[in-house]
Amino acid sequence: MNLDHVFVCGNPALDFAATLRARRSARSEMFVTPERLNAWYVESGIVDAVSPGQEADVERAKTVREAIYLLVTARRLGQGYDGTALTLVNDAARKPPAVPQLTPRADGRRRRRTKPSPWWRATPSSS
Repeated sequence: MNLDHVFVCGNPALDFAATLRARRSARSEMFVTPERLNAWYVESGIVDAVSPGQEADVERAKTVREAIYLLVTARRLGQGYDGTALTLVNDAARKPPAVPQLTPRADGRRRRRTKPSPWWRATPSSS
């Protein structure tokens, strides 16, 4: 468990927006690695487990987070929504949820079967 991640807003979107701490002073970025992003997703209760993330996932998460922050701030101040931020958040929300995929073991081995099973050759691009 990562004690740096706190969930006090009562809403996952607000807690997500709060992962850039001290925005107006000495900023503190919570998503410095894919592992930290993955930990936040699990600790938030949004998911039970995640696949290993990539740097591109961190950058996408930060972009969505900042769009959420802009929208929340506009709402709080009674201002109109930023169209780009609204589109970005809606596009992220439209993505289908992750689908579990069967993959080979990390060591490349597979269990011995009497009849070869084709599933172990499956990759995300072939599904």
